[in-house]
Amino acid sequence: MHEWSRLCGTARPLMRLAIPVVVLGLVVLLSLAGRPLAQEPDGRTTVVVFGDSQAQGLAVALQRVLIQDPRYRILNRTHPGAALVHGENEWLAPVARFASRERADIAVAMFGANDRLDMRVERGAILRFRTDEWRAAYAARADKILTLLGNAGLRVIWCGNPIARSPIYSTDMSYINDIYAEETARFGAQFVPLWSVIADEQGRFAAYGKDRLGITQRLRGDDGIHFTAAGYELIAEKLIGMLSANAANAR
Repeated sequence: MHEWSRLCGTARPLMRLAIPVVVLGLVVLLSLAGRPLAQEPDGRTTVVVFGDSQAQGLAVALQRVLIQDPRYRILNRTHPGAALVHGENEWLAPVARFASRERADIAVAMFGANDRLDMRVERGAILRFRTDEWRAAYAARADKILTLLGNAGLRVIWCGNPIARSPIYSTDMSYINDIYAEETARFGAQFVPLWSVIADEQGRFAAYGKDRLGITQRLRGDDGIHFTAAGYELIAEKLIGMLSANAANAR
């Protein structure tokens, strides 16, 4: 009995020492768990994608195509329905949040599919789509994104919108693409036109075409605007060569 008491008395100091060690270990594990994955250096080129539902389809396609490529990590920070004519929480907040918390080497942006609308600005004023005032305000919003990405040290690839089935929609997308081309040139970013990435021999809208494996199948969605999974993979493949070039230049 005395021997058991003696042993228990010896164990108490050891237990008192073990408790702080366990607590310290938990603190370390929790601090590591809170770190953004993009800050973990592993030699890969990190690519972050921002934008609307078109950008979302592209981000998922890049992840799918590059799933076994050890050179890249693709981060999807898109917001389906995002429009530069809406509040900043849709299109600027995701960029600002990323720039303040995470890191990447290249940013891919794709907006515009939802932007054929009048724009409400300061003091409730309404700017009509396609007016000079609308164009200037819209360009200024694109500039905010380009400024944030540039200040964060990211190389920017801005994707233009593709031709659509509707001629009127296509004309509006061409107008918006012109704004993106002008602003990216001003900021030293790279504008990538996707107008005819999937089109017929005359450059017109085509729902079907050859996928990245050379098999003919449907490449555009039922709405005549979005792409199928195979269509987005074609765009992803077009960008991958640019990612390699940008990564090489960044080293």
